[in-house]
Amino acid sequence: MGNPLLEKEELNYRALYGKLFSALLSQFGAAYVSEIEDAIQNSFLKSLKIWKQGPIPDNKENWLFIVARNDVLNQIKDRQKQSNAIAYKPAEENQPANGRNDLRLQTIIFISSLDTISTQAKVISVLKNIFGLSISEIHGSTLLNQEAIYKSINRTKKNIQREFSSKAVDIGSISANRDTVKIVEEILYSVFNIGFDSFNEKTANIVDEDLCLEAFSLARFLFNQYQFDSTSNLLALFSFHSARIPAKIENGKLVPFFQQDRNKWDKELLQLGFSYLKKPDTASRIYLEAIIVSKYMSIPNFTDNDWKDIVGLYEMMQHVSESPIVKLNYCFCLGKIGETEQALRILSEIEKELPNEHTYFNLVKAKLLKETNPEESDKLVSSVMNNLGQKIRREYLLENGWIHF
Repeated sequence: MGNPLLEKEELNYRALYGKLFSALLSQFGAAYVSEIEDAIQNSFLKSLKIWKQGPIPDNKENWLFIVARNDVLNQIKDRQKQSNAIAYKPAEENQPANGRNDLRLQTIIFISSLDTISTQAKVISVLKNIFGLSISEIHGSTLLNQEAIYKSINRTKKNIQREFSSKAVDIGSISANRDTVKIVEEILYSVFNIGFDSFNEKTANIVDEDLCLEAFSLARFLFNQYQFDSTSNLLALFSFHSARIPAKIENGKLVPFFQQDRNKWDKELLQLGFSYLKKPDTASRIYLEAIIVSKYMSIPNFTDNDWKDIVGLYEMMQHVSESPIVKLNYCFCLGKIGETEQALRILSEIEKELPNEHTYFNLVKAKLLKETNPEESDKLVSSVMNNLGQKIRREYLLENGWIHF
């Protein structure tokens, strides 16, 4: 029989990874990012072996930090012996941060501020090293193929090591300009979305609440520090989505948005969302998305005019975002007002921009074809079900008439 406490702790490794990475990066510097990654993995492997036999330490986070820190020191000493370099002196010890000063946010700001790395590479690096996301999860969020993600992570690591091989950086003292904050917001947006609509087979209830909470918490730190309206709107979006979490699952079944019991929505989070909502000088994707979600949550029964309003907002969003996901959501709403042909035409245009067998692309297309081409619709849904690892999603499609029998 497994150790229940150990099993629970295994679920927290993702959050712990980011805290350990940030603390060790702050102490040893960016030149040792490879050693830090290896040390964290080694500390996790040691914990699985040692804790399984017991006893489990009271402060598991500090235990992991000390083991990883010693591992980095040993790697550096071995490297110095081979090259006859001057003995390394680590900076002041930084334990994984809690409370108001979160080193993870400072590390995200540091990576986001680097001029030698593309925005896409920054996002991928942070998703992996701060939030411990797998290659497959990053693939689902960024729409990049897994080989490209793997190569990007290694290339970014080498670029950071090369740039900081002969100079130190005080991560805690770095401040962000508006462009850097925008990248940080994009990262936190991606993290929250991965958690809110998780396709991880281990996430039985669709939502990885811990991941959502981490993104929410770091966004609040970011807003408190820089006070940009764009971050406030990101928090509004997080608040609206989080308010619905208690109603997404009922009796082990997935409940679609328009069938959810609104009495189960968190009213405080809903009001918090409206308090965070700030009209910007120029429309942004996050602001428009927050407006759309607020409309969804404020109107109990949608009419054709309401759907036309949403369609208009998605048309505005396409002026500020070229994301195929924005267009995919636009197509869904076009179907709601009877513009099926236009929606199918747009879907054919964006199909190549999305990965093969993209779940929501196939479901939107199946929905649009359900009346006119039920056979093709069923094929699309069957394809989705064959690629779904979560039982709760497959059951939803079967039990809600997505396939004709």
